[in-house]
Amino acid sequence: MNAISPVCLTDLAPALRWHRPSDLSPFLRHSRLVDGWWRSVPLPRVLDIAGTAWLAHNLALLAAEYWEHLPIGEFLPPLLASSVDVDDIAEPVRSAVLATAGGWEALVTASPAEMKTWAFTEECGRIEVIGAAAWRAVQPFGGDEGRTPLPSPALIIEAVRTVAHWLPDSAPEHVRRALAYLSAATGAEDEAPPALPPEIAGGPGEPPQNAASRAIRTLRALRAQHAEESTPGGAAPHRPEPSAPPAAPHAGAGPPEPAAPELGAHPLVDLIEELLRGWSPLERTVAAQRLFSAEPISIRLLADQISTDIREIRAAQRSVEERLLRWLASPDGEPIGRHMRELSDRLGAATTIDQLINAHPDHPVDVPSLNAPLWRVVITFFTDRRMHNGWLVADDPERLRWQTREMLGDAPTLADAGVRLGRIGIRQQSLRAWLLSTPGIEIRDGRVILDPSLPPQEGPAPAPARAELVDVPSSTASGLPIRRRPGTPAPAAAQQAPRPAAAAPPGPGVASSPRCFRAPDGRWWHRVDIGAEHLNGAPVTVPPGYATHLGLQPGRLLCLTAPGADLLVLVWRDQAAFDSLRPLLRRLSAQPGDRVFITVDGDRLEARRLPAAELGGNGPTGRALHLIGYTAPAPAEEALRIISRRISEEEADAGVPDPQELIDRLSRRGDDDIAEELRQSLFAPH
Repeated sequence: MNAISPVCLTDLAPALRWHRPSDLSPFLRHSRLVDGWWRSVPLPRVLDIAGTAWLAHNLALLAAEYWEHLPIGEFLPPLLASSVDVDDIAEPVRSAVLATAGGWEALVTASPAEMKTWAFTEECGRIEVIGAAAWRAVQPFGGDEGRTPLPSPALIIEAVRTVAHWLPDSAPEHVRRALAYLSAATGAEDEAPPALPPEIAGGPGEPPQNAASRAIRTLRALRAQHAEESTPGGAAPHRPEPSAPPAAPHAGAGPPEPAAPELGAHPLVDLIEELLRGWSPLERTVAAQRLFSAEPISIRLLADQISTDIREIRAAQRSVEERLLRWLASPDGEPIGRHMRELSDRLGAATTIDQLINAHPDHPVDVPSLNAPLWRVVITFFTDRRMHNGWLVADDPERLRWQTREMLGDAPTLADAGVRLGRIGIRQQSLRAWLLSTPGIEIRDGRVILDPSLPPQEGPAPAPARAELVDVPSSTASGLPIRRRPGTPAPAAAQQAPRPAAAAPPGPGVASSPRCFRAPDGRWWHRVDIGAEHLNGAPVTVPPGYATHLGLQPGRLLCLTAPGADLLVLVWRDQAAFDSLRPLLRRLSAQPGDRVFITVDGDRLEARRLPAAELGGNGPTGRALHLIGYTAPAPAEEALRIISRRISEEEADAGVPDPQELIDRLSRRGDDDIAEELRQSLFAPH
């Protein structure tokens, strides 16, 4: 069977499931993999993108950092079922294993803590040996099991970096391309993992003392000598070593101007860089850290990092968002709009990150002011697509998968499948990867086969009309609140100065808005009834009265920080709506039928979930209270008081309200579900 294995890294290393993602990210973050990939992306896909060496090396670092007490075989259980002949291990790891553990079984039953007492040589240390074992666990998912002696990922990466540091300026272009491929395949080009304790990384301030590090120092010296000999006057040209991204600026002391890219070589990068160079240092920092980042930082954390008032950061973000809207609608932004249109047509309804990166020579190039590649900016600019399990999808992903299975039930040839799926936007270059990533499908003998054991799948909810999609906000990968398709007319808010508050059209107050309830502390909560479309990233509308209560005006945007520092965007076009609540709903483990109550304090959004299962057996009165977020039992008269207070501006309690009057008030607000529960409770025959 050729289908992609559904096994994820957490299946291979179960200990990762119980550790905080924030601790794992510095080791497992990869520029071409989605955040938290170790919980969802199939391992073959990960190895295709990042390489076996990169993953095995970082698993070794994780084992030594967080699971030092666990035997390697318990950290990576597949190792306990494997048997490796020491002769099948590459040097110098083979000699190190023989001199310390003595054999494979002793190696996988030992813990990294025990290995501290082993007498390793300078040729090969503890991390190199653990990495070789991790390679054995990961290797079968890369499709190359047993073909080569078991190497050390750490030494492979060091070898690639050695060649990269040595490579002279006179090296031909095809050699540079080959080295770039090796760097990407091994992960050597990615950011270095976090600083490790001296017992793992070597002495303080020194590289690990092994053959690879000594070779690096020697080759660097040779390279410096070569440069000195080839430079007139004997002065070596200045070659700064690669460094980590610059820290965020402090208010009053902005960051240095980023180095100018080579003009003309990458026109799309030049275009974005020219726009950003006209911004203030704080605006550039907000763009880099909040709008175009794979992991947007919260406003409060950013304020602490750069010692700037939260209000200044919020004002800078609004300025950045409005500048982008105006720029995209202007002649200056037209090349980007044209590029986005061409890209949408070329990529179709679903594409991988690899295909997006390779779609244009400028995509992998960093925008200096953002310290991020252009493809990350492109993902943010998309208004009709979102990331889903490593795919950039222009439609509901579950609908696309369902349509795929429905269209291929008669085992067509691969060519016929391509023609059929072309009707729903799956391009030829994505066809095979899309089929192999769709559950229940495999390619066998040139035909697309549906797994007969797969139960029939119910079709998803109907897609909204295309005309609706033009104005209804769509979600983006990292939260940029731009809701205009490239090439369509810009909204009025992007073409003219924002109207003063007094010019905003009058709307209903929050007390007369449906699904809005005032808590005893005075805060207003809004209820969201969760459907499957919300879990897939669909927009979530809110009543105009509630949006006005939060300070939002038509044509404007409001960026909020949700639990876990997720960035949520509330935008008011034809109607007020969150572009997506999917990050929040995932964090709450929400399911269709659940109710989520949200409230906003400053720029922070708080939420709580009431599971649908808790409704059972509560009767009409209990269900009415549940709909306003009140879960304690209460007699009928007390329930009337509670509901009346929760939909009133004031706390004043004038006794038990008239039941019919309360039902009428609820109906006028649009809370017909609560009104109906009360009607059944109060007026049903007993």
